[in-house]
Amino acid sequence: MALIPQSFIADLLNRVDIVDVVGQHVKLKKAGANFQGLCPFHSEKSPSFSVSPTKQFYHCFGCGAHGSAISFLMEYSGLGYVDAIEDLARSAGLDVPREERTANDVARQQQTMALSEVMSAAADWYRQQLKATPRAVEYLKGRGLTGEIAKRYTLGYAPDGWQGLEAVFGTYANDEVAKTLLEGGLLIQSEPSGDNQTASQTTRRYDRFRDRIMFPIRNPKGQTIGFGGRILDQGEPKYLNSPETPLFSKGNTLYGLFEARQAIRSQEYVLVCEGYMDVVALAQLGFPNAVATLGTACTANHVRMLLRQTDRIVFSFDGDAAGQRAAQRALEACLPLMSDDKEIRFLFLPTEHDPDSYVRAYGAPAFEKVIKEAMSISSFFFKIASQEHELTTPEGRAQTHHAAKPLLLSMPPIALRTQILRELAIRTNSTPAELESFCGLTVAPAPVQQGSYATTNQRAPNFVQANSGNRTQGAPWQASKGSAKRVATQNIAPPQAPTDLAEQMLRVLIQFPHLGKALDANKRALALKASELRSAKALELMKDLLAQCDLVELIPGESGKPPAVGAGAFALFQEQLSRSELAPLYEVLRKRVMGSDLEIEGAIADLDGAFKKLELTHLKTEMTEIAQKIAGSTATEQDRARYRELGERLKFA
Repeated sequence: MALIPQSFIADLLNRVDIVDVVGQHVKLKKAGANFQGLCPFHSEKSPSFSVSPTKQFYHCFGCGAHGSAISFLMEYSGLGYVDAIEDLARSAGLDVPREERTANDVARQQQTMALSEVMSAAADWYRQQLKATPRAVEYLKGRGLTGEIAKRYTLGYAPDGWQGLEAVFGTYANDEVAKTLLEGGLLIQSEPSGDNQTASQTTRRYDRFRDRIMFPIRNPKGQTIGFGGRILDQGEPKYLNSPETPLFSKGNTLYGLFEARQAIRSQEYVLVCEGYMDVVALAQLGFPNAVATLGTACTANHVRMLLRQTDRIVFSFDGDAAGQRAAQRALEACLPLMSDDKEIRFLFLPTEHDPDSYVRAYGAPAFEKVIKEAMSISSFFFKIASQEHELTTPEGRAQTHHAAKPLLLSMPPIALRTQILRELAIRTNSTPAELESFCGLTVAPAPVQQGSYATTNQRAPNFVQANSGNRTQGAPWQASKGSAKRVATQNIAPPQAPTDLAEQMLRVLIQFPHLGKALDANKRALALKASELRSAKALELMKDLLAQCDLVELIPGESGKPPAVGAGAFALFQEQLSRSELAPLYEVLRKRVMGSDLEIEGAIADLDGAFKKLELTHLKTEMTEIAQKIAGSTATEQDRARYRELGERLKFA
């Protein structure tokens, strides 16, 4: 696929104003150097959503959402990366360039455009047929659906004929017409049979969907990419979906997500059902935040899509054996993507009910109650791991360990995994260490005892102190809350370098990466040394940040001028950092600089001042080491000469 040049993206972010982009969807007010408003990505009463015109970046201190103008369009409108760039470019009156494409790229794009037009035309025709078919309208009314819901979900009807779509696209005998309709999954073509018959005599082309209520399946842009059909009367299959096509993949698509996005944000959770009839019926009954998988098990891609919309997912399954199996597959898809700020629950309705019938039988408040009481992911984990195993016997406990092992191994090393492991150890009469050893997990270090103390280089820099209520967790090298109050049992050496210099440099470099790109080898060594004295994690962060700075591309200067940094450089750099393995640490640091009004001149002065202090510290350390040699009568003449040289340099420093 053709790529959009990175230089164009940088130029685009320089040309647009993120305040204007966000302001089209969020009411913003001036607050100091930045603008503030209510976050569009979570429900709040006091504004915690900040937009910086100087950094061209937004950040929510409540839920942690952040990014550039491109990121905002992706999250708010549900657009893909390329689509967001194209929309932003159109608003700026720019054409999006593409790097040289192959013939296959061109052909693939043309095919996608042709299929999109075909699916849109088919959806329009199905809608027209619904209006003209009283029997289909009465069926929907009988299911309790109004015309408003039918319009919101663009429902339609496929007539009970074999070549209905010929009214839109022309005769199926035209191979070009048939080819596109076959690729879109709208037609079925029977294979020739018999040795004495020609293909033209035996090939039959007919509509895939006949006498069915049609549910258009839309992508995040609202474009129809496939269909689901529900038969009106008796017959099999009751539900029929489009096959896999260049536009439609069941494992990467959720029915109703386009329609439910705003409701998901306002309700702060998404309800995942098993069928599209559940989705539209729940929307009719006051639950517009429902989506559905499309005749396939929940996949990791489904979970990723949902977690981009909300931190809370509730899966609703039938209480029968098939529902239990579907729930277990959803659990397996969720565990690798879990984090401690996410909440996933599993709702099992009585076998005689689906979500629609349950709400109609017991009312919306009762359904809201069972949603709140749905089984937590940890409880369902224990149920799956221990089902059919007798925990009162050694064999049953061993079988439970065996069942839990792949589930635990699939989880990231988060606090929830630790809690599940400890609870499982209690239930199986084991110790956490024994269970960790069996599963091959890394054993967490024991907590610091009362009589021990933390050395200086274990202390956390200021910018990684915990922020309660924020989505991002504290950095891995953060000191525990009570560590500063512990009394050391031995003398601790004083810091060998000013404790704030590493943080000061990190704060400057994350805002002005081109300054890091310009650092020479000597200054880089000083920066790394200061970070190393702080902690191993601080050193790792500084190394990565300098490497990230080296990847920054400057905008070529015009008319012989040197390369420059655009207004969107900060936003573009933050998106780059979000792809780093140290992204959580960068987010903590970013929070500390969002309110900063530091200009480039001040940044250069701060960086120069930090390096001068580090150089002085380095010279003093070297001088102290030589003085110790002199006192011990082990100094050479070269050492003495160096000592005098250092003394002169420090005198005039």
